[in-house]
Amino acid sequence: MSHHAPTIKVEVGFQTTPAFGAPFQLDNDPYGRLDTGGGLGGVQFVDVTPKVMSIGITRGRNRNTEAFNAGTASVAFKDPERELDPLNTASIYYPYVLPRQPIRIFANEIQIYAGVITDWNLDYGYTVDADVITATCSDAFTFLANMTLAAFTPSLENTGERINTVLNRSEIEYQGPYDIDFGQSELGAFAVPQGTNVLNYLQNITASEAGWLFVNARGVLTFLDRQTTINPVPTIEFADDGAGVKYQTLTNQFGDELLYNSVQMQSPAGSVQTASDSMSIGLYQAVQYSKLDLLNSSTEEVQELANAFLRLHKDPQLRFTGVTIQLWALSDAHQAQVLSAELADTVDVERTFSTGTPSTVSQRVVVAGISHQITPASHVVTFAFEKIRQQAYLTLADSPSSTNPLSRLDLNALAF
Repeated sequence: MSHHAPTIKVEVGFQTTPAFGAPFQLDNDPYGRLDTGGGLGGVQFVDVTPKVMSIGITRGRNRNTEAFNAGTASVAFKDPERELDPLNTASIYYPYVLPRQPIRIFANEIQIYAGVITDWNLDYGYTVDADVITATCSDAFTFLANMTLAAFTPSLENTGERINTVLNRSEIEYQGPYDIDFGQSELGAFAVPQGTNVLNYLQNITASEAGWLFVNARGVLTFLDRQTTINPVPTIEFADDGAGVKYQTLTNQFGDELLYNSVQMQSPAGSVQTASDSMSIGLYQAVQYSKLDLLNSSTEEVQELANAFLRLHKDPQLRFTGVTIQLWALSDAHQAQVLSAELADTVDVERTFSTGTPSTVSQRVVVAGISHQITPASHVVTFAFEKIRQQAYLTLADSPSSTNPLSRLDLNALAF
């Protein structure tokens, strides 16, 4: 067992100045001399970890009927030298202590957050030592949320192709890294009105796929298609009996928060498509869900989306919704597993009981939220979970030597 918290590193990117990382300059002595260490200008990352007092990070979404939120972070700095104070003209970073500076956060050299600083909040105390500066941060969703599209009519495209089309349009020219699946759904050639918000449109594309769109811990805009959670291989086993990663608390829900038994969905391809379950309605009364702004090219695919949504939501299920982990208590290997976990990863969660039957309950769930609360004395990670489709799905070319080969006919469900 390690019994130590992960080593934290926080880096902020500053524009070069004469006092900090002076850039190479033509026809300048000394900054125009070759091989003297001058950079080529632009942003250079600075390790500001010694100033850090606390860190909070939140990434993910609240439930699977919603889009992912921007990943946010808050970093509090103790800065008696006022190097991070925008009012301090003597700071080596002046005048570039500004909003929209990039920030990176690492734990044991594993990146756990990437974004930009949206606000520098200064809290001056009665003494210099009491001064605290808090950087409020957001990930790349903050850029997309402030962009709009010019009017255009796209071609028939799969969901991933459409996302790439949007990111590469001349009025957008998204500059960040991205990793986009091709997608399973085909989107129609429906006109996009002038002024359409880019993030909202990308989220409608994602809903038309029943996929995942988020910014990962390294700052990469990521789109995963709906087959991400089909026959998944778990990346972590959380357990309370010593057989896996130890957790502090386990939460569960057994209610109607995600109960929907009457579903209406529509795209411009045609009329509203419906799916309902009479048995669920008889037990719980009708609980409706509507999504009428999809982009799918055919009503048949909209109907498949409605049917799949109904299967997942028509019955309430007692589900594990989250765990908290104190990293101090974990081995180095288990710390690495927790810190490397990403949104849309599948994990197994086990709970044992000293009384009652069964004595052990295990669920396979998908990670929908990750948060970190970090102080010098503690590093707590909280995962939020969503349920996934539990049945096995037909998989071509799966190994026939396995105990339950997914390529065998008449044994496994067909995914759409």
